[in-house]
Amino acid sequence: MLVDSLEWLGHSGFRIATGDATIYIDPYRISDGPKADVILVTHGHYDHFSPQDIERVSHQHTWIVAPPAVAERASGRVASIAPGEELELASVRGVEVTGVAAYNTSKRDRDGRLFHPRDAGWVGFDVNIRGERLYHAGDTDVIPEMDAVAGVDVALLPVSGVYVMTAGEAAEAARRIGPRLAIPMHWDQHIGTRADAEAFAARAPVEVRLLEPAG
Repeated sequence: MLVDSLEWLGHSGFRIATGDATIYIDPYRISDGPKADVILVTHGHYDHFSPQDIERVSHQHTWIVAPPAVAERASGRVASIAPGEELELASVRGVEVTGVAAYNTSKRDRDGRLFHPRDAGWVGFDVNIRGERLYHAGDTDVIPEMDAVAGVDVALLPVSGVYVMTAGEAAEAARRIGPRLAIPMHWDQHIGTRADAEAFAARAPVEVRLLEPAG
């Protein structure tokens, strides 16, 4: 099962080992690990787009998939993706990636600007791996575009509040999406605590699993 191949790397970072491919999402402050066939980057904030961490797990054939404003800053084998776009990457069998919009509707800085504005074109990812689907929400609030990933097998949802959904809002996202399994993320490093993850687990109307960061 897809969830059995999934490791949480802390914050919003994950690694998926499918047998045919190793996929990283938003690697940040990670130790050395298996080299990546695909690295998915949701947006340009330093705790999601970390060139040093990307370099650490890349080889010459690694695909880096990111929204346009991030893709132009990346080096190597880079593919740009926008919300609603689908990619099937050459040389990576059985993996399809679709960009899903990710943005704030209510989380603002002191000057009233959204931390993650919709017009930035940042994304979450709907990753189809041999027929099983994983949704990584990126940094987002509850938004209508989540309807496109209804019924996924696994949903990775931020729960810390401030810059992303609160635990209660993430529970509403889980209700809207209806995944087979939800996993809270965006807690335990810069912002958010286990209490946020546990509050999400208590409120979400779906099965929830809390992961421990991979060593």
